[in-house]
Amino acid sequence: MDRRTFLVGAATGAAVLALSACVGPPRPAPTSTTPMPSPTPGTVPPPNGFIRSNWAADPFSLGSTSYIPAGSSPDAREALAESVSDRLFFAGEATSSDYPGTMNGAQSSGERAAADVLREASEGERIGIIGAGLAGSAAAKALVAAGYEVFVFEGRDRVGGRVDAHGPGDWPLVVDLGPSFVRGVDSSTLTDQLKDDDVVTVPVDATSRVQFTRASDPVPDNAVGRDAVDAAVAWGAAQSRDPDLGDSLAQGSSTSVDVSVDEIGVSPASRVAEYVDRTVVTMLGADAGELSTWYGFDDSAEGEGGDAFVVGSAQQLIVDGLDGADVALSTPVREVSLDDDAVRLKMATGESIRVDRVIVTVPLGVLQSDSITFDPPLPFGHRTAITTLGSGAVEKVWLRYDTPFWTREEAFWSLVVNAPAFTADSTPTPSTTPSETESPMITQWINLMPLTGDAVLIGLVGGSVARAFADLGDDEVRDIALASLQPFLATS
Repeated sequence: MDRRTFLVGAATGAAVLALSACVGPPRPAPTSTTPMPSPTPGTVPPPNGFIRSNWAADPFSLGSTSYIPAGSSPDAREALAESVSDRLFFAGEATSSDYPGTMNGAQSSGERAAADVLREASEGERIGIIGAGLAGSAAAKALVAAGYEVFVFEGRDRVGGRVDAHGPGDWPLVVDLGPSFVRGVDSSTLTDQLKDDDVVTVPVDATSRVQFTRASDPVPDNAVGRDAVDAAVAWGAAQSRDPDLGDSLAQGSSTSVDVSVDEIGVSPASRVAEYVDRTVVTMLGADAGELSTWYGFDDSAEGEGGDAFVVGSAQQLIVDGLDGADVALSTPVREVSLDDDAVRLKMATGESIRVDRVIVTVPLGVLQSDSITFDPPLPFGHRTAITTLGSGAVEKVWLRYDTPFWTREEAFWSLVVNAPAFTADSTPTPSTTPSETESPMITQWINLMPLTGDAVLIGLVGGSVARAFADLGDDEVRDIALASLQPFLATS
């Protein structure tokens, strides 16, 4: 990318001044906490490196993904993807009907929006793009290649959006606080594009998984959770209105309300809760009481070819896509005004620019916050879509160890904790020292040893638990992570 940016003139001038700027390399490395105190025997040792995401509190994200709540439908994604007066276009994973909530979906939505613009634009037009993430980068690449002058406005001081690379520094790999997986590798060219940037992707074996109780007892895998969800979906499909998944589990699946425990103290309801946490909450960012029974699982459908873990980050792919566009960092757009022959963009700084057409790629949570106003107001279809789609929360905690304290070879770890009979409002309470009747804050973990050979653990939380993270400090989150890993110490 040209190492330049621009300031914006008055509304009538649209003067663009090229100034030196820097898109920049990956951000500073995650924190290192060496030297470390000696751990107490029988406790999880403190990590040598720690970093966490906090997308729910990021004003330029206000969430990490999108989902379909009860009462909404996939039609909302299609409505949001529609252009307005052939001058205002929308992209981003929330507009993707095929791969919502994924890097694939974000990138393909940008390509789709650019194709829509190209069908309407005339030679010599200037195109604006709001947001320099995967969607904005993909749109810019296509428009620049077609010979258009492209201006990209990004509120952050970096490009990437929810692709947020750090390090590597003391870490063995670049840490990305955003998405780490490519879903449906055979349905996307994304893995090939990452390979061109020397970013390796590792196929994931979803069966490389282990489950334990808080007492470190292994929990044999079975189909209780999957069967309960299947029964709940079948029950919900027979209802006259779209119930949320929590209601459907409570009323359509007997195992979801069965709290009788087996010989290791695990109830069917606890197994169902773990399955929902693993396959719904930490993937879609929504609690069961929020997700549509009719349509919610469409967003988690597995693509062709399985998933692949990204060893590093897609940041360079985004930087490459922005090559040839004028990129203004730290320039949030606050107002989009349409008239018959142009679009006026007003920045938070008070400066403005006129372009012929604009693609808005900001996350759904930002659109829902009304931090960008539209004049005239968006059509009812767009406003309805923005209101009825859900902005999900998924957060990641990365822990680096110089030497692993575990010997487990499985890639995916889960804790099966005591859970009450399933209801829509059953939400675990965060605690750094959870009692036996409470859920640890972090119950899903990824072990990078079998994937990359690195002594790194990634904890995942979603839904209301992830939103609770926004109010916690780093030390609190670190303590929660170590307490949540304690059951795996005794099993290693």
